[in-house]
Amino acid sequence: MTAPADRAISVIAPVRPNSTPQQVRAAGFGRSAFTIDRQGMKAICPSGQNSRYWTAGLDSNGRDAIRIRFATTTCAPCPVREQCTRSTQYGRQLTVRPQDQDALLERVRTEQTTNAWKERHAARAGIEGTNNQAVAVTGMRRTRYLGLAKTHLGHVLAAPAVNLVRLDAWRNDTPLARTRTSRLAALKLSA
Repeated sequence: MTAPADRAISVIAPVRPNSTPQQVRAAGFGRSAFTIDRQGMKAICPSGQNSRYWTAGLDSNGRDAIRIRFATTTCAPCPVREQCTRSTQYGRQLTVRPQDQDALLERVRTEQTTNAWKERHAARAGIEGTNNQAVAVTGMRRTRYLGLAKTHLGHVLAAPAVNLVRLDAWRNDTPLARTRTSRLAALKLSA
């Protein structure tokens, strides 16, 4: 998520929704209920308690992340603990991104619910199929030539090749790709 800030590009791809248990159930205290004080390196829970641990590091995917933990002694006697965490042994834990990445992520999550974003993404999704077919038909992922001019010529010649494959498929009423069947649907079909 650093490319938009570093290279001034816009994010058109969808981002994963917030999948915390509180967000999925639409009950309890999600991350937005906590006040994050980045300068003070602490979080404040909805009950007004401060976090004890603030650890900057990497998440499981190797991206920058900040882990915030509340002490067990703080969360154990809390009357709204059930709405905050499922853990019976530990206090609440939050994971946040660095501030610029966090702001961008929340902005994109909000934008991707609008019709304007869905229209822009539909155009991108349409070209993805063409790109995939170009790679599959012509092997465009790796060039056979040395030099920019020859590589460019290879790409220019690949475009009509893809168009000819599509034209042939259209004239013969053959689908461009087989429709995928999910594993669950495959089990249902075999029963």
